[in-house]
Amino acid sequence: MHLVLIETAGNQRYIFATNKLRENVGASELTYRVGTEWFLTAHDSLKHLWPGTNKPADLRKQLLNQQPIGTDGVSIEVIVATSGKAMLLVSNREYGQAIITSVTRRTLEQAPGIDVCGAISDPFELNEKPLGEVVGEVHRKLERTRDDRPSTALRFLRLPVVMECATSGLPAAMWAKPESGEEAEAAHSAITHTKRQNRKSYDRRMSTLLRQYRIENDFAKNVGVLEKYCEWVAVIHADGNGVGQIFRHFWRNSGCEERSRQGERLETVNRSFVDDYRRFSIALDVCTERAFMSALLDLQNSKEELRSLRKIRDKQDDVLPVLPIVLGGDDLTLVCDGQGALQFMHHYLTEFETQTAHLAIEDEGLQAELEEIIPRIAKAAFNVPSLSACAGIAIIKPHFPFSAAYELSEQLIRSAKTMSHTLRSGGRQPYPCSALDFHVLFDTSGSDLMRIRRKLQCDDGRTWLYARPYLVAPQDRLSPGTEQKGWVSNHDWEHLKRRVDALFVKDSDGRRCLPNSQLHDLRGGLFLGREGADARYRLIRRRYQDQGIAALDEGETESLFFGDEIEDGGALKTISRTRLLDALDAANFWINNTQRNGGRPGDMR
Repeated sequence: MHLVLIETAGNQRYIFATNKLRENVGASELTYRVGTEWFLTAHDSLKHLWPGTNKPADLRKQLLNQQPIGTDGVSIEVIVATSGKAMLLVSNREYGQAIITSVTRRTLEQAPGIDVCGAISDPFELNEKPLGEVVGEVHRKLERTRDDRPSTALRFLRLPVVMECATSGLPAAMWAKPESGEEAEAAHSAITHTKRQNRKSYDRRMSTLLRQYRIENDFAKNVGVLEKYCEWVAVIHADGNGVGQIFRHFWRNSGCEERSRQGERLETVNRSFVDDYRRFSIALDVCTERAFMSALLDLQNSKEELRSLRKIRDKQDDVLPVLPIVLGGDDLTLVCDGQGALQFMHHYLTEFETQTAHLAIEDEGLQAELEEIIPRIAKAAFNVPSLSACAGIAIIKPHFPFSAAYELSEQLIRSAKTMSHTLRSGGRQPYPCSALDFHVLFDTSGSDLMRIRRKLQCDDGRTWLYARPYLVAPQDRLSPGTEQKGWVSNHDWEHLKRRVDALFVKDSDGRRCLPNSQLHDLRGGLFLGREGADARYRLIRRRYQDQGIAALDEGETESLFFGDEIEDGGALKTISRTRLLDALDAANFWINNTQRNGGRPGDMR
């Protein structure tokens, strides 16, 4: 018996290589097809697993209902078949070689820019060797094989001199006709051509997903459609916390290591490992999908309310102002309307935690298969019976380069993930907690987060004008032994929400109690440093005390600032921070139930 692994590399670089969203979604579709359709149609013994439809639920059911290898003449058993990755057991090496050959050849022909590689383990028997060791060995073998291969960049040499692709800068391979009246004829590389060809396949798969959740509208096809909705768009990237760590140590996290140590039959333990690995992967897909759809329905309802407030009905009303690019595993990347993006991701992250803790499967045949797997594995890995995720949200003007915005969202998600590194449970183990960070690019002077945040520091670095990132997980979810709870309470999402709500308070005439002029004045005063900002705040605080301005206070003091501890050179350092600037930035993109200013909060910059 052999373990076969097929995996793509450099997915983010491949998907987001250009600023054209139609190419980004086409690249995402190609990556998905490598690990699903192309893999499951690579061998006659696998074809019965491919449902021939774009319904993820059908594929999951087929994978869960497989017969184990070695029973009734079964020679191949699939463990994982997901976007960009496939893992399976084969009874002989020739089967594995044929499958790898088929997948890599088809990828080279139909998706030439994707870096896909396969590896086959040494022969073993389920009753002789722990599968956890075999999985680790085949992953290392795959990395060595990939290192020995030439880079994908060498497939597209520039000599002899050829025309350049209009979007990717790679050597042009064909002259493309325009897809719409807004485009001109252009030279395209082979990579660009294949990405664009698969855009319609992606649209069909997303449409099938929406219908599965009884949503009749379709996603926006491109930024041009979003522009008709939105003055601002949000580029969002979300990723699970510690999921890679779970898979790397799955033998231990699934309890197989302990069962093997206690003397249980190795063949039985290995069979449990295969089943748990498959179930965990599928359950993770389901949780991500459900969390996204739940957040989408909430955003759709909010948009319906806003349109009724504005009394706007245009021909684009049947299109959702969202364009998902990556949706699978624990990853989510999308472009959506900037207004409501923060609440959308808050809903997604909280729902992701809820789904991973209490996944409810209506299909009775799959309930026992999927409902308990994530809480059990997560409890073993993090001492918490659920998973969490973090998100980075870059809010930009529609014409801002998408690649730069995505890079900013990547920096923001790394900032958000510092929450789980700062918050630790017993045994000094990082505690998984959902958090998000965001930034609004009001100007195009740069998209480097470190440089942007450095400009928001005053008083020789002792005062920071932001409190981001924010913890999304409810604090009552934190275990009693969790350390740094005081630090986390300073970054609780409810602090931001309470201040944004205070900015929307209306008087009896329906006008906002805190006028924009005063908010502009407070915003400008923040850059004077702590003393100057507080002095300006106290000047107007008594005047507007009855209008709820006291909600901007930090603690019981008439100050906009609170003390916070950060790590500086290995030591803790106390600084002053404010949440006002965060609230002012967020308020411009907040959907508020009390909002009655033409459906917009107004410009609070």
